[in-house]
Amino acid sequence: MTIQELQNQYNLHDSCIKRIDYSEDEKILVFQIDFCNWDQEWYKEGDPEIVELSLTFKGIEEYNGPVGDIDYYSIGNDEVIDGKYFMFIQDDIHDNYYEIYLNPSDVIVEMGNAVEE
Repeated sequence: MTIQELQNQYNLHDSCIKRIDYSEDEKILVFQIDFCNWDQEWYKEGDPEIVELSLTFKGIEEYNGPVGDIDYYSIGNDEVIDGKYFMFIQDDIHDNYYEIYLNPSDVIVEMGNAVEE
């Protein structure tokens, strides 16, 4: 899918990033997210409120952001700006934030299991 399709189909606001992996050799960036299913247009009463979501960005030439296990960085904003995917993520525990700009060739979205609260 394209970044515009990702933006149109998924509302990532307030979802929490658990892990980020980047392979420079494969040019792949993967975000493991506790996804706010309750904030989606398709959500129905009785559906899991939070589900696991994996976002795989392909064709990432360079990434200088955080990697590894993340202490639940929340996604404050995400949008497409000048053909690039922008994410503003907040590390509330350490009072930091990151602005990430990506220009992927493709995005793969995989929904997982419900997250136990």
